[in-house]
Amino acid sequence: YSSLHEVSNSQFRRYRASQQGLGSHPIVGVSWLHAIGFCNWLSKLEKRTPFYIIEDNRFKGVNEQADGYRLLTEAEWEWLARKSGRKSQTTFPWGDESTVPPKAGNIADESANGITRFYVPNYTDGFTRLAPIGSFAAEPSGLYDLTGNAREWVHDVYSVQPPKPGVVFTDPLGPRVGSGNVVRGSSWRSGTRTTLRSAYRNGEINAADDIGFRIGRYM
Repeated sequence: YSSLHEVSNSQFRRYRASQQGLGSHPIVGVSWLHAIGFCNWLSKLEKRTPFYIIEDNRFKGVNEQADGYRLLTEAEWEWLARKSGRKSQTTFPWGDESTVPPKAGNIADESANGITRFYVPNYTDGFTRLAPIGSFAAEPSGLYDLTGNAREWVHDVYSVQPPKPGVVFTDPLGPRVGSGNVVRGSSWRSGTRTTLRSAYRNGEINAADDIGFRIGRYM
């Protein structure tokens, strides 16, 4: 299962009351550890087995048999953004056309000129920075905001080591060794074709004002 929306400030405040920001906006500015902490808190609230093993505020591992909440894996995120609900795999969440269609999502539009390094000319989404969750139509997968608004922490450790030729992974949880964690998707700061592609990925160690997360769990 995947949540339809990114986790909001109002939802996160139930876990950490000090969280700032408009309740309808996606949570940003939280670390990967805080994101998985929220997952475990919600799991315990619903009497589910926590997925993450956290000791002394440090990540120690996972319980792969748990029915509790977790971050989406990188493989799950990309499948949802590129293939789910589509006849074939696409380059962007909206399709293969490099021109951004109207109201595709909250990205660096004309209003971001002078705020972000790059912006998309002749595109207006109505928001300069973050937008309320669900402000744009659902994408083919049925999920919201896979394009823009906030980039998303996913479960995987970040690595650029490719798999061995011919090796196929089924529902992978990612490599065991890497630097930081993977962030997927675009945000209100994204203004290039490269950063808007569904396949775009980068590794982050610290929180940022355009990184949030959504949650999922095994059935």
